[in-house]
Amino acid sequence: MKRLAVFLFLVLSLLTFAQQDIVAVVNGRNITMDEWNREANVQKLLLDIQKTNQTFYTVLTNTQEGLALLERYKLAVLDQLITKVLFIQFAEKKGVAPDDKDIKNYVDNEIKKMLTEASMTEAELNNYLVELGMGTLNDYKEKLYFQRKYSLSIANVYAQYLTASVSDAEVKAYYEKNKEKYTVPSQYDLLVFKTNNKTTADSLRQDVIRGTSVDDISKKYNISPLINGWVNENDTTKLPKNLWLLVTNSIKGTTLPVQQVGNEFYVIRVRDIKLGGTKTLNDVAEEIKKELLAQKQEEATKKVLADFDEFKKTSKVEIRYKSNLIK
Repeated sequence: MKRLAVFLFLVLSLLTFAQQDIVAVVNGRNITMDEWNREANVQKLLLDIQKTNQTFYTVLTNTQEGLALLERYKLAVLDQLITKVLFIQFAEKKGVAPDDKDIKNYVDNEIKKMLTEASMTEAELNNYLVELGMGTLNDYKEKLYFQRKYSLSIANVYAQYLTASVSDAEVKAYYEKNKEKYTVPSQYDLLVFKTNNKTTADSLRQDVIRGTSVDDISKKYNISPLINGWVNENDTTKLPKNLWLLVTNSIKGTTLPVQQVGNEFYVIRVRDIKLGGTKTLNDVAEEIKKELLAQKQEEATKKVLADFDEFKKTSKVEIRYKSNLIK
């Protein structure tokens, strides 16, 4: 009995409102119950849930709480639908509304493609869509039309806001201002050992000069190398500043005399050198163009959102639908 009462409550509330038909008015543009139902597509949603989780389906359709949840979902969809209608109107105000003929041609071509790929007649496709819970073929066409109009409105508005390209002058100015960003430091392939014993350091240096392997040196003196690879010039996290002065004035293949810093002794071999420098404008022009274009796109997006927000504030939106489930 309770189940029947809940269903009757839902059906009666929908039938009562169906007489009015218009659920919202956005700047004089009516949103009908049919449009809202197409967007929410509760029928297909419930069919999908029933297939995957019968218990959840039963709770949704046979309890007051379940029906209230479905109602909250539909109200959220209505809010999204109103926003979409507003953006379409925003595009119209900006003079970049998509061409109605192009949208209709797109819908016709999509339907023809579906019919061809599925080898169906329009009547068969209509029945198939109904069985899937997606409404009639005409419902599907209306939904495709609206989705296409909305997506093209977005594309057209953003295209209008992002009209400027990146000029060569802008690229050059950015390069001159951010040269350090494109400067690569010199790199040194170093082998460095550190010990607190001068005699050990002298002996270890001779092994380095002789070309003894790093592993053998480490085993012999029980010392792991402080550096064994490439490091950026003047990286004082790896080597004290005063030692870098000696390294940067050495030629490739040099093993420096043992150097003392405080109570520690350093053995340093400069195995190889890669000279750094600043990349030319030609080398980085495309990279800079992409970066500046991305910045302009971000600025355009912020501008679109801000202007659309202002448009919404000055718009007149009347929601006529009154829920009997959600107060």
